[in-house]
Amino acid sequence: MKSTVVPAQVTTVEDKIAGNLTFSQILLMTTPVFASGVIFAFLPPFMSLRGYKLLIAVSFAVLCLTLAIRIKGRIVLSWIAVLGKYNLRPRFYIFNKNDPHLRDMHIERDEHVTHRPTKVRAHKKLNQLKLPMKKVVWAEQVVANPEAKLEFKTTRKGDLRVYIQEIK
Repeated sequence: MKSTVVPAQVTTVEDKIAGNLTFSQILLMTTPVFASGVIFAFLPPFMSLRGYKLLIAVSFAVLCLTLAIRIKGRIVLSWIAVLGKYNLRPRFYIFNKNDPHLRDMHIERDEHVTHRPTKVRAHKKLNQLKLPMKKVVWAEQVVANPEAKLEFKTTRKGDLRVYIQEIK
């Protein structure tokens, strides 16, 4: 069985009803006929012809016939719809990563629990290392001695490594 690719232009062709007229054009052209009948029947004086009824019917017919004209393969009504959507769009888009749109937000609240103010705690002081005086004096001598070649290096995880060359 052979299969072929059908171009998108072929699938979107509007069906021609009468000559070159499409269904939407015929609908736009017949609407003034039915609207004129409604105007003639339901506006006072009922079922009689007056000048204002004729003016309303003719202006509505001219409007509908103008909307049925085809420009560049599309009717004027569809062009107006496209331009209307374009002009009604927001002018600026401001990105907000905290926007809840399309997110599943499940906020559970327990109404029976009363809100208690939290106590503010003072920052803990870092534990200072207590070294014997003998080691402190030795460390100061090593730092002051240029032969010791004291090196400080950090690892990938951020640990500090101290390298001291042996003094002879």
